[in-house]
Amino acid sequence: MAISTATKAATDALAANPAPVSVGAQEVHRWMQSFTWDFDKNRTKYSTKYKMANDTKEQFKLIAKEYARMESVKDERQFGSLQDVLTRVDAANRVHPKWNESMKVISNFLEVGEYNAIAATGMLWDSATAPEQKNGYLGQVLDEIRHTNQCAYINYYFAKQGQDAAGHNDARRTRAIGPLWKGMKRVFSDGFISGDAVECSINLQLVGEACFTNPLIVAVTEWASANGDEMTPTVFLSIETDELRHMANGYQTVVSIANDEAASKYLNTDLNNAFWTQQKYFTPVLGMMFEYGSHFKVEPWVKTWNRWVYEDWGGIWIGRLGKYGVESPRSLRDAKKDAYWAHHDLFLIAYALWPTGFFRLSLPTQEEAEWYEANYPGWYDMYGKVYDEWRARGCEDPSSGFLPIQWFIENNHPIYIDRVSQVPFCPSYCKGESTLRVLEFNGKKHSFSDQWGERMWLSEPERYECQNIFEQYEGRELSEVIAEGFGVRSDGKTLISQPHTNKDGKLWTLDDIKRINCVFSDPLKAL
Repeated sequence: MAISTATKAATDALAANPAPVSVGAQEVHRWMQSFTWDFDKNRTKYSTKYKMANDTKEQFKLIAKEYARMESVKDERQFGSLQDVLTRVDAANRVHPKWNESMKVISNFLEVGEYNAIAATGMLWDSATAPEQKNGYLGQVLDEIRHTNQCAYINYYFAKQGQDAAGHNDARRTRAIGPLWKGMKRVFSDGFISGDAVECSINLQLVGEACFTNPLIVAVTEWASANGDEMTPTVFLSIETDELRHMANGYQTVVSIANDEAASKYLNTDLNNAFWTQQKYFTPVLGMMFEYGSHFKVEPWVKTWNRWVYEDWGGIWIGRLGKYGVESPRSLRDAKKDAYWAHHDLFLIAYALWPTGFFRLSLPTQEEAEWYEANYPGWYDMYGKVYDEWRARGCEDPSSGFLPIQWFIENNHPIYIDRVSQVPFCPSYCKGESTLRVLEFNGKKHSFSDQWGERMWLSEPERYECQNIFEQYEGRELSEVIAEGFGVRSDGKTLISQPHTNKDGKLWTLDDIKRINCVFSDPLKAL
């Protein structure tokens, strides 16, 4: 068959000038370096008090062709395993029930963090002026979009294939009533995307990703594997390989402002605030998820925390930035005290407030109690005796008419919410460092559990005006609040959260809660 004139012309042209069949990674990188951004007309939407240098280098080095190829291979392995291999062997139903509940919290909260990281790195792209630095942030935006989808897929997989879909499929519906949601919002949303763009980078890249990524993502895979969960390591280790590059972006952000006078004026204060805000939430919540949300233990949380937060991050990582004037946070030493007891204090309160959650909690077994006492001497006298009393009063059985929150009321141990971190604390019954501080502003009382949060609030009180659960629902009966906050399953009456993980145990309903007539009260009004 005769070919057309146009086809012949194209064939002849390609014969004379053959198209390249491949492009080297360094060639792609040089091409990306040639990108020019219109600085003369550049009008940043997200300004910063720091001046970012215009000659900062990019750390990613693998954007475009190599980046897409690498992530494609990782996604094929990850989703292929989840969709085929792990489904065939019914892996989701071999996860220990306690860990299945922990993943409702971890995957949902991390998804929110990744979503806000998209916006955070978009802000940094807008503020930076160095072409290579912009490329690095742009690459991170792509990573964060990928991570958001990965976390959502973990929930989808557990909801579809696992033991108890409720909480995996609709956790965010309970965000108005769940006491852990607002603290998560403080670290993952407010810290990442509110205010100065470089300050947001300090929160996201210098603290969130360089400090808490290791315990949040790497340690989770160890605990997951120990408790029969093969899905989480498959996904989270794929995320972690990207996080390493994000830490490099944080390093370059500091490099870009190293010669700015504002850096010496603001940087260490911003770093200290970012660290304290995040540790105040992650230290107790992660410790609680690991130790109380598992049956098979890996190692005491305090050891993990000391290794990755105190030594690796506070010492080695921050030490590398010392030549740019960066110092380890002044609050690091106080945080070290929290690492020992704060997660035990938080679980006591979390179990007391279980009806407002979106996951199931269970009291420590005898075997677990012995593990706690062996690793945290004094645990039983402080916490174990209380759990024994709650169990004896039938806290797991809807017919008992007993909610653990009643124990706090009966024994005059009021629960407060820290205004800055939004983390609940009970100053009269805790072994951590929490002490009650109360200040008034515009006719309203505010409670704080430590000096660092109090200092942050005093400098910007308007930044922390979020209502807590006691202020929001003052005078309201508990079952009404749960129904209004979507804390029930698809039958419209059974609570998503439960005080046990026994598949044969009775599930609490709105009617069970209503019979107890538990009414919210704001402890600050009694002061």
